[in-house]
Amino acid sequence: MQNSLLIQAIPYEYESPISFLLRTAKLNAHSSIFNLVGKENYQFIIKKSLNYHLADHVRFSLVLNALNIDSDYSCLAFERSGPTNRAPRTIGAIEVPHELFELDNIRYCPICLGENGYLKKIWMLKPIYACPIHSCFLIDSCPNCENPITLKAGVQNCACCGFELNKAPTREAKSIETINWFIDVVNFNPNKLFKEFAACWNAFNNFFKLDGSNTNLKVFLSVYEYFHHPEISALKLSALINSRIKYSHPRVQLIPFLKYENFFKKHIKVVEQNADEYKISEKSISIKLRNHQIKRILKVSRFELEKLIESDYLKLGKKELYRGNISSIDIERFLLDLIDKDESIADTLSDTTFVNDHICLNKISEFLEINYETARKLANIGWFNLEQNELDVDGPKQYSKSKLNEFDRKYMLIALLAKRLKVNPTNLVEKLASIGITPVHGPHIDSTPINIFLKTDVQDISTADLEVIQHYPTRTGRQKDKSESITTSIDYYSLKEAAALLGISPNKVAVLLQRGILSKDKDHLLSVQIQANSLLNLKKKLESEDYVPYSEAAKQLSCAINWMKKYWCETGFLNIEDLIYWKLINKNELTEVLKLKEEYVTGAEASTLLGMRHSHITNLQNLGIIKPYYLGKEDKKIRLFNKKEVLKLVLQ
Repeated sequence: MQNSLLIQAIPYEYESPISFLLRTAKLNAHSSIFNLVGKENYQFIIKKSLNYHLADHVRFSLVLNALNIDSDYSCLAFERSGPTNRAPRTIGAIEVPHELFELDNIRYCPICLGENGYLKKIWMLKPIYACPIHSCFLIDSCPNCENPITLKAGVQNCACCGFELNKAPTREAKSIETINWFIDVVNFNPNKLFKEFAACWNAFNNFFKLDGSNTNLKVFLSVYEYFHHPEISALKLSALINSRIKYSHPRVQLIPFLKYENFFKKHIKVVEQNADEYKISEKSISIKLRNHQIKRILKVSRFELEKLIESDYLKLGKKELYRGNISSIDIERFLLDLIDKDESIADTLSDTTFVNDHICLNKISEFLEINYETARKLANIGWFNLEQNELDVDGPKQYSKSKLNEFDRKYMLIALLAKRLKVNPTNLVEKLASIGITPVHGPHIDSTPINIFLKTDVQDISTADLEVIQHYPTRTGRQKDKSESITTSIDYYSLKEAAALLGISPNKVAVLLQRGILSKDKDHLLSVQIQANSLLNLKKKLESEDYVPYSEAAKQLSCAINWMKKYWCETGFLNIEDLIYWKLINKNELTEVLKLKEEYVTGAEASTLLGMRHSHITNLQNLGIIKPYYLGKEDKKIRLFNKKEVLKLVLQ
């Protein structure tokens, strides 16, 4: 349903979407944007744009449509890279994380407001703490009533007390060069630099959040210092951490920076070199930690952390207790205990893993999570220091547990790495090589039949890191970054040859011809001749890194195959590439769904979290205890629930 406006506002080039709608409401004598749009339209818009803000392109476009306003004005709003609340907004070629936006609070320059009569889009960015034109701090609360600024219609008056906002007193910002530098970063620098800026913002913001001092100005000045005076920045961080040393261990305080260790290596080194002695006391603050944070604090890989959990390193008694939030004081006690005993994490792993020093080949394969044949090949090379039991010379061969433990702590097999990362091992070695990570042993290095990596080289690799690697050379010489069709001197293949290339039976190849997946030469009536281009293009698609098998997609989504079709395919999130005997899912589409699932769960998953049967979550929804979110790109929608809201119910 569309409304007809008496007067249509003309947007300014740099105006914010909220400002444009507020001015439109004022011009048409409406008391608010809500009344301007109308209750019925507003409810429809919210339902069609769940998780979107009014300043986002999707919701803003729906509002323009409801008001019958020129859709070209949607350029005022921010494009968003995904459907979740935390998806970045795009400004030109830059992706700006949601943490850098001030979406729900109005900020303004009183001089600009008086001169131009509208709110600028740039004021929604947290690093813009001052006006780059007038060198005065932006205002975020009414100077008269001191409430956060709220506007109902128009942009000139405070909705709480009616104060004329352009008459607010100004305060000079002397460090305006920092604002101009940030604007240059957004406009003229690559996205890579901005990612470093965003990482630094998040790190300093979370660090200052520990004592509630994380103002936009303080965070931004720290980030600016990081880029322009890194040595001073590191020393200041060290001094700040020492000033809090009676409350928390330095490694615990460093958590926000450990998350972005590639950017803060110098800072972390300076902090650890200059750290004062820490002792647990009544003043020690307990912070709840997740396993990924503990991994960084202890400087271990996630595989080594699993070993520590198996050995009950915190003496919690039950392994399931490690799945929840662990007190930072328990981790500090473990760290200090190691220091008192002059031990390392490696020593702890070694001491808690084995009781005696003999092990058979079957146990080696179980311990390393590899098949027996792979374990046998490694043993034959001599990795486990073969030792024949002198008391039972006719018994099975025995190997050294200590050597096995040493191997496990130091090395990672490519097959096991692929299994841990839940990725296809095909060309994984080449993918890693394209980012500078190469095996230390392997068929192309020292004739070792298996590719072996140092754990320190691969311990921080994630599935997300691999997904961004789209172009890389393979050992066959085929370049992934070349989009040209595979060329061949052969024009046609027989059924048998095609079957051998595809790894299926000739009968199945014939079915592919009947269904139009493959093409045959119509001039050969007495024999089936398959066009080489159609066959090789099919093979190229099956081997493409842009797709994953349907079953693998279901596994990554932790979803049964039939439910994946109903939940994610019929709702338009995933498109099935149906090749009769192979069903493929676009990897980029799958990545978007996995990002969505970080924040939302299905009804079945929500019920599982609550430990109830499937209908329980529906009952909670009917009672209004939990809110459903209906999302989808087609007519059919999937019902999702916010994961945080579900977990709150678990804790009640």
